Amino acid sequence: MVFKYASYFYRNMIILLKINHIIIHFMRKNILFLVIIIIPFISWNYVSNHSYLVNDGKNNSTSHKEIYKTDHHTESLSDRLWVISDFEKIQNEVYAKRREKLMDYIEGGIAIFASAENLGRRVGAHYEYKQGSDFYYMTGFPEPNAVFLLIPGAEKKFIMFVRQNYPMAKVWTGERFGPEKAGKIFGADKAFPINQLSDLLPKYLKGTKTIYLNPRDKELKEKIISFLEESNIDPMPEFKDPTPFIHEMRLFKDPFEIKQLQKAIDITCESHIEAYKAVKPGMYEYEIEAIIEYIYRKNGAKRPGFSSIVGSGHNSTILHYEENNRKMQEGDMLLMDIGAEYKRYTADVTRTIPVSGKFTKEQKEIYELVLRGQQEAIKLMVPGKGVLEPHLKAVEVIVEGLVNLGLMTDKNSDWQKRFYILYPSSHWLGLDVHDVGDYGWEKGPGWPLFDERGVGRSLEPGMVLTIEPGIYLGEDRMESLFQLFGDKVAEKEIKTFIEKVEPVYSRYINIGVRIEDDILITETGHVVLSAKAPKTVDDIERTMTEKSRFVDK
Repeated sequence: MVFKYASYFYRNMIILLKINHIIIHFMRKNILFLVIIIIPFISWNYVSNHSYLVNDGKNNSTSHKEIYKTDHHTESLSDRLWVISDFEKIQNEVYAKRREKLMDYIEGGIAIFASAENLGRRVGAHYEYKQGSDFYYMTGFPEPNAVFLLIPGAEKKFIMFVRQNYPMAKVWTGERFGPEKAGKIFGADKAFPINQLSDLLPKYLKGTKTIYLNPRDKELKEKIISFLEESNIDPMPEFKDPTPFIHEMRLFKDPFEIKQLQKAIDITCESHIEAYKAVKPGMYEYEIEAIIEYIYRKNGAKRPGFSSIVGSGHNSTILHYEENNRKMQEGDMLLMDIGAEYKRYTADVTRTIPVSGKFTKEQKEIYELVLRGQQEAIKLMVPGKGVLEPHLKAVEVIVEGLVNLGLMTDKNSDWQKRFYILYPSSHWLGLDVHDVGDYGWEKGPGWPLFDERGVGRSLEPGMVLTIEPGIYLGEDRMESLFQLFGDKVAEKEIKTFIEKVEPVYSRYINIGVRIEDDILITETGHVVLSAKAPKTVDDIERTMTEKSRFVDK
């Protein structure tokens, strides 16, 4: 019996070894098959089952799949080749549709686009390269030294000129896409090395009457004119600017873009929460900045979408403070205006918290006034409302509150409003933190801060914009009143204001508060994409009691 089972075992082992040998042989010979077929399948399966959540502002979380009923569930292109499979599945369709729309607009003309300038080397290292937003919007191509053409009606409509994938370039800076992958991955109908642009461009320009070119591409325009003159092309084509049309396209975000934005915003909200937990007196602002940007990188955000603003005490009253080097103290407010950039899309979320973990009476009064103004403004962020109407509502609420606190003496005073209201409360958001798109503001005497005659263009589904009212009570601002308004307001009026307001103002000195959320306009209203970052007084104070994984309190 023992011999019988040993015999079976021996025969089975021989069979298994042969099978194993065949599998290993197959894998060695067909590793490319495994990379192309198996890995993309695993990646697609993961991404297809992953939906980011958005909040409708009423504590209801819903996936984008449920809201938009779309099949676009892959991530956008990374700067490296390891996500090529995702790009080929979905993103080529997105970029191709954008190019088709532009080609419909330019009709018989030719559009020519140059990549953003590569700043090259500094001492011992390269500057980090970032592709121009319009170029990226049309192609998804992340590399410098590239040009693409759109030629409506031609057999080959989308032509790219890109860097070659030289062996030594791989050694120094890594893999490049090169002409072959520009076609295979990015959908170019024809792709050439960039050094062939001078030879081939005249051929594509022959016979065209209109060239669509960004006016900022002055060097490219000079080259084109030189090519045309050398080729004796007569008459010379007319140059037109395609960017207003492209920027109008970029203003309306499709589900593909909204998903990237939501991820960037989610990462930013998580950064805020981690900062809440870590903040304590004695820390430096840059320590909080480091925690914030660690969360970015840990979650796949390549960089901040803009320089992080982490300002405490007096620095909280500086709108674009970026030094982030002050030691925080008990009783400070800490303003954090931050935004992760995820797959080129940028969040912009601001929260203001007490360094000690508890709001003082004065801090709470200013904070809740700003919050109330923002909440009332968000209610107006719906289709059909003017883009400036939410801001005007926030101004109305804040001015009324400032009068009640004794910080203003006349709610109808234009110059008193200007002293406290420093900017319009909204801007578009997308590939850039202050994204492109026309606001449609009619410029009146108080434009655009509080002139109700100019409410701007109507909000429409697909638009994404911020809402960020604020109050900034800097210690030296009262001293600047005569310098700011002395040529517009009688000296006596300013002196009377100072006598009444300064004693009150002194109680709130160095309290700066800004609260900013990112809002998607939908068919039926809006979605607060940044609702995950706590912003009520109770929620902030409760979150600040939670244990930090970075700092022992």
